Amino acid sequence: MSIIADLQTYIKTYTELSEGAPVWVDFLGPINTEYSIVPLAGDKILAVYINGDSLRTYPFVFRSVESTMSQLEKLENYGFYETFAEWLEERTYSGNLPTLDAGKTATEIYVTGWSYLVEEGGSQTGIYQVQCALEYEQDEIIT
Repeated sequence: MSIIADLQTYIKTYTELSEGAPVWVDFLGPINTEYSIVPLAGDKILAVYINGDSLRTYPFVFRSVESTMSQLEKLENYGFYETFAEWLEERTYSGNLPTLDAGKTATEIYVTGWSYLVEEGGSQTGIYQVQCALEYEQDEIIT
């Protein structure tokens, strides 16, 4: 599998997701509520160790389509993302991290900033997102 597929599998275990709501990759439909994981550009290799192994990062955005009909719903949407950030922190602390392909070991997963409303359309829905990162160690690649 790929790292993005591993993240998708991992995030689907978050029990606060709306029941039955899909978790897509690089896609969000117009339906309220859907989730998506979108890879971001950024540094890939953070450090190379003397034995050739490396510490790497995989930056991504976790986003959703949510109702924005009222102030209460908007507050609940932000609360969802705060809880999601806490969940990632707890999972990192407990060592319950995504399972990656052979030669790659997740070391940390976290939110890098606060969630925000990216877009609010006339349909009384909005797209919320939060930037995240997965850090992992990769064994030396011998070519």
